[in-house]
Amino acid sequence: MMGDDFLASRADWIKAQKRRAPQMKDAPAFCRNLEEALDLRRVEHSMFTCSTPAWKLGTSYDFSSNDTLSLARSGEIRRAFLDELDRHPDFLMHSGGSRVMDGNYPYIEQVEAEIAAFHGAETALIVGSGYEANLAIFAAVPRPGDAILYDELVHASTHEGMAACPVQCRVQFRHNDADALREAMANVLDTQPQIVDGSRSLFIVVESVYSMDGDVCPLLEMLEVAGEMCPKGNTVFIVDEAHATGNMGPKGAGLVSQLGVEKQIAIRLHTCGKALASTGGEEE
Repeated sequence: MMGDDFLASRADWIKAQKRRAPQMKDAPAFCRNLEEALDLRRVEHSMFTCSTPAWKLGTSYDFSSNDTLSLARSGEIRRAFLDELDRHPDFLMHSGGSRVMDGNYPYIEQVEAEIAAFHGAETALIVGSGYEANLAIFAAVPRPGDAILYDELVHASTHEGMAACPVQCRVQFRHNDADALREAMANVLDTQPQIVDGSRSLFIVVESVYSMDGDVCPLLEMLEVAGEMCPKGNTVFIVDEAHATGNMGPKGAGLVSQLGVEKQIAIRLHTCGKALASTGGEEE
């Protein structure tokens, strides 16, 4: 049965790689041009199609999704959500606008306060997704004259966020290597006198758990290196806890809480769409 599902999925993928534009010479230019663009992917065998995973059909086991605690399939989240709606009969199912206009309301402020307390943070902000959270963090927080050091394997959303920020000095360092971080910091300090004198910040960007290999950041070592290299205390750690949320720390609070270094980390990003089996992201 599992083999049949795989073969069917493979057949759909092969079918999707066949070029279509040559058969559309008489089609409207709009449709033909779209297919020509898609054919560029088909020629490279990189045309993706949406298919239902076999485990969602009950014919195989799930070793690939982000539902690491199986909460999404347990029914507990659904029941808890319905119970919460019953406790708050006046809860609005739409925002009515952005948070800075008409979209703010007491319930979301209460949830943000509870999230902050749970993670031992001063405050929390809920956004649409972890991806959006990274875009917002890097577009808004680093300022001109600051510098950013980042692990070479940080998520694509971090790169997109950094591309939108006003910081010109952005340097990657070897993955999960505290010595490489030290070397990168030394190079930045040699060229950025405002960071040396403490008038500008040096951001250090890492993830708690890197999803592709499942390896864990040596955060304590990196904090020690940062303290030695920047004794004025102007290093700013941003830790993406997307894959640690729910899986590490007290009650799943993440690696930072597990290590007890909440006060040493300026910003943490947690997501609700992975182990927590929901949607959205939060910054602390």
